[in-house]
Amino acid sequence: MTQQSKAADHSQEGIMPLTPRSVRNLLMAITAGFLVAHCVVQVGIYGFGAEKHWLDSLNMDRELNLPTLFSSSLLLISALLMQRLGHNSNPDAGDDWRLLSKIFIFLALDEALQIHEILIIPGLRHQVHPALASTWVVPYAALALIMLWRFRSFLGSIPRATATGLLRSGAVYVGGAIGMEMIGSFAVRSSLIRLHSPWYGAITGLEEALELVGIILLIDALMRALLAQQDSVDITLRLTAAQDEQ
Repeated sequence: MTQQSKAADHSQEGIMPLTPRSVRNLLMAITAGFLVAHCVVQVGIYGFGAEKHWLDSLNMDRELNLPTLFSSSLLLISALLMQRLGHNSNPDAGDDWRLLSKIFIFLALDEALQIHEILIIPGLRHQVHPALASTWVVPYAALALIMLWRFRSFLGSIPRATATGLLRSGAVYVGGAIGMEMIGSFAVRSSLIRLHSPWYGAITGLEEALELVGIILLIDALMRALLAQQDSVDITLRLTAAQDEQ
């Protein structure tokens, strides 16, 4: 009986089952690690006068570094999961999932390349409310509301748990990306804090952390939606020894 069990389990060697909760907890732990590293970087820069260039790889207020790569990767994973959901849904819902997938591919590119920075118009900063000094928040907030209106029927057609997960994750992500950006802009433009200061570093760290948490909650909701459709989803990585060709 033991031998039969071993033989039956041989094909499963090296395969580790994952659940939405275990994936979420892992991604949350990585996010917490980046946030701690960001805090250490801020202490190094403003507490000990450390050179910034070698700390930028972990500074969540900088581009083209490890936190940015992690965030962009999560957005791409979200897009792939939406694409998968689109294949398994009815035609109308499938079209909406695929459109959302394309939007998230753009968001991944935006995160990596900082496309939204193009919309910052320095000349307007003195003519708008201090919270809107990063002028890109205005068109992006408008687009978020337009997308919410555009997908209202879609949200009503999918399971309630999935729709709730999407809305909750979106609220956290937008609250971080746009809400914290506005708070930081208001604090700097109102001279409550300096742009290059530990307080501004704390705001940007919280902003990026909320964005990551929002994307992780989204991935969790998408994985649960896939499991509700298929009972299980197989994504397997196999390690095999190279065959001797001689």
